[in-house]
Amino acid sequence: MDQQLKRHELVEWLRSIAGATILSVSLVGQVADLETNITDPLKLARALEQRVEFLGEGPYLVQYSPGPDQSGSDPSLPYTSFAMAGTLKAEFNHHPGSYVGGYDALVRELSGFEYLAKIGEGPSGPMGHLLILIPQNPSELSQLRSVLARYSVYYAFPDETGTLNVANLKMGQGLRV
Repeated sequence: MDQQLKRHELVEWLRSIAGATILSVSLVGQVADLETNITDPLKLARALEQRVEFLGEGPYLVQYSPGPDQSGSDPSLPYTSFAMAGTLKAEFNHHPGSYVGGYDALVRELSGFEYLAKIGEGPSGPMGHLLILIPQNPSELSQLRSVLARYSVYYAFPDETGTLNVANLKMGQGLRV
């Protein structure tokens, strides 16, 4: 089934369909692609509530599969449950086949984590902004911190203010050649 909604409408609608499985989400009429492996509607609603510019207001096209209501989903998932990262892959103009950026490695290493990403084509290759669901398991959290530090251009974990802002933004090593 398909649904096309503005961002704020989508958040409300996602909260109302607990138990459904999200198959895909896309921004209608945008140059950039929206990618996610978050299938729980409540988690995706929380991701879309984040105050980050790269998500935009939509409209969003959602493909989903209805399902039975699940009482296991936690509607109170806190705002602080997402980390943010930026990445890119750029080809050198005078060295075809030579690239800078950790885009490929970051996407590969995040395959075991749930995330929502807006991926656009920059002048020399893909550029992406990601919201990653922070795992509760301490070893998985440590792994996520390590992956973001190693492969992203920048990343942020929420601080005690409950926001993702410049004060908690860190530079990653994702611009290495």
